[in-house]
Amino acid sequence: MAVFIECAGLIPIILGATYSEYCKFLEEQYTELEPEVRRWARVEARRRLREQGVESAAIRLIPVPSQWEKRTADPKPRRKRRVKYRDQIRRWPPETPPCPKCRMAGDLPKRSWPTREMAEEVCSRQNDPNLHAYPCPVQPGFWHLGHRRKR
Repeated sequence: MAVFIECAGLIPIILGATYSEYCKFLEEQYTELEPEVRRWARVEARRRLREQGVESAAIRLIPVPSQWEKRTADPKPRRKRRVKYRDQIRRWPPETPPCPKCRMAGDLPKRSWPTREMAEEVCSRQNDPNLHAYPCPVQPGFWHLGHRRKR
């Protein structure tokens, strides 16, 4: 957006403390331009971005914010979820162990129930109509919960 505004012949005004605030104010400046000026600025800015690249075209226009947004403060949220799930596994009772072979999303082990009734009881408490109990293909006598496949 800053390159678009500069190509329109204006100096982009950068306000805010985060990139999302920068974008909000730049978008306001851009929408205040006349439609014909915006069209010409888009064409010129795209040409400049192709020739120079995004980094070199915009680096001098946008300062680095003094404080980061919460999303950028935690670069690996998936890793935290995995650690949290592994801690939950340790608290499972011994009669519902993690399956040694069956996995769910994120390559995390599925929980096994010793009877179908126990699995269906947990399934009914989840309030998910697509969730159902099915027998474990690896451990005979144990059951897992899973979603029905779409056909």
